[in-house]
Amino acid sequence: MGFASFSVAVCAFLCTVRPVSAQVESGLRARPRISQSIDETKRTALGGNTRPEAKAENDRGTVAAGFVMEHMLLQLKRSPEQELALQQFIDELHTKGSPNFHHWLTAAEFGERFGLSQQDLDAITVWLESYGFKTNVVYPSGMLIDFSGTAGQVRKAFQTEIHHVEVKGEKHIANFSDPRIPAALAPVVSGVVSLHDFRPNVMHQMRKPHTEFTITGIYGNATYAVVPADLAKIYPPLTGTPSARRSDFPPIPQVHSRKSTRRLRAAPTTAALPASSRRTTQKPSSMRSGPALRHLVRPLRWQPARIPRPRSAV
Repeated sequence: MGFASFSVAVCAFLCTVRPVSAQVESGLRARPRISQSIDETKRTALGGNTRPEAKAENDRGTVAAGFVMEHMLLQLKRSPEQELALQQFIDELHTKGSPNFHHWLTAAEFGERFGLSQQDLDAITVWLESYGFKTNVVYPSGMLIDFSGTAGQVRKAFQTEIHHVEVKGEKHIANFSDPRIPAALAPVVSGVVSLHDFRPNVMHQMRKPHTEFTITGIYGNATYAVVPADLAKIYPPLTGTPSARRSDFPPIPQVHSRKSTRRLRAAPTTAALPASSRRTTQKPSSMRSGPALRHLVRPLRWQPARIPRPRSAV
């Protein structure tokens, strides 16, 4: 009797304990990582959040405090355990035989497993709104917060100035120092995106204008660039009488019924197309019966080709 009780206890214990990987994937999002109250006097800098162009020789002065800055992005970060679990999950997505093979997640499911806890997200949005920012959206992935405000609010909340910058004749705006946030938020905040208006540089290069509009193709052959006027020269408009132009018309589309074939042969045509152009075909035997395929084989309505009369010379 004692052995039976011991076996039941062991089974109950094994059923209640989940694997470590499952705890990492679905448990960390519910565990808050902001463990301290927010103290504005204790700040830490978010390194790597300043553009290299933000330097004295490019400085053209600070922007006005009321300068509107729309859709800034607060980039959040996972814990080391979450990051490891995410990398393992990505590997399993592409490993045949894995229970997670091609087991794709929605954005909400991704946030539930690898995003910040709702309590941490709420704490961050409350902090942003305490400085007057408007929270536009918290992304379902739980890793990005879209917010808007002014340069004055950015200066107070992140302790960084937004300046006018001129680089190679182009005018921009950018923060001149790394933003600083309360130390209590440091475990979950990676940086602030879009404190500047610089855009990524394109990797391709446009060809320089060629005087003769002749360029070398990818296989080394000569390629000629043309414009509409060149096409008009290469392909002149049709001239002559309708009978002289009958060979310029493409073959008539095929039809798929005997009734349409008889109608086609008897139909008058202004263009006087030759009989060789009136191609017809019969329906395949596999398509001659069956209600499910009748809508796929319908007779085409014959429309006689018409050619406008040439205008008389003035």
